[in-house]
Amino acid sequence: MIKEIFFKVGEEEVECFTDTLMEMGALSVSVECIEGAEIIKDEESFTKEYWELNKVAALIHSEDEAIFQALNPFDIQQVLDKDWVLEMQKNTPVQVIADSLWIVPSWHKIPKEAKTVLLLDPKNAFGTGDHPTTHLCLEWLVKNSLEGKRVIDYGCGSGILMIAAKKLGAKEVQGYDIDPSAMKVARQNCEENGVFDPIDLDTEAADLVLANIHLGPLLHLVDTLYQLCKPKKTLVLSGILPFQLTDLLSSYLPYFELVSVDTHKGWMRVVLLKKVL
Repeated sequence: MIKEIFFKVGEEEVECFTDTLMEMGALSVSVECIEGAEIIKDEESFTKEYWELNKVAALIHSEDEAIFQALNPFDIQQVLDKDWVLEMQKNTPVQVIADSLWIVPSWHKIPKEAKTVLLLDPKNAFGTGDHPTTHLCLEWLVKNSLEGKRVIDYGCGSGILMIAAKKLGAKEVQGYDIDPSAMKVARQNCEENGVFDPIDLDTEAADLVLANIHLGPLLHLVDTLYQLCKPKKTLVLSGILPFQLTDLLSSYLPYFELVSVDTHKGWMRVVLLKKVL
């Protein structure tokens, strides 16, 4: 039996709070503005992803309700029985990135007009292409030549970026994630897409390093990502909200040159070039 549990969460706590819910066993988490709360814009007029006061909703197993009660929800509702796999399938469409890369779940037919196809079902790992941060990284991969390049995806989640890189011409791809379950999913997705490059990192630096993760880990990974990137080669970061850009750049610009900053649905992609110190 499934229940939906609701919380009121301030703007600065949303990311940490939603991560906590997932770690506690929530089946899914969503965020929307509390009715009447004002949407705030930062000084550069970007709309923030979160609002001054947010309604965070989580689907949970009813037997876990007591655990989540400790977080002081304001409402709990019974959810009518559904075929959740079918519901997920109906709500996971084919995605097209820059008219070049088709991300196709297994229950869809591959469109005749599809050029490069990446087969991917939603699983227990981040990265299906629908989140703005993943979309931004995929868009960059599509629009830039990867021929003959070695690519590392640090924090690979489902493996979607490394698979896309390989299908778009990369010579070699590797991935790493701190979550063992994500690594397992990434290996499965690689095999299903005919990508059999080693998924565990070695010490060889890459022509392109991707890191689609939150700001907190990115601030701690400056040295690691610097070492993984070849001199004068590219680092692509995503998972950043506009008000976090200053902190990110203050940590990275001593070691990298800024190439570009782009936004999609309130999230940012930052492209950097490694300096030779």
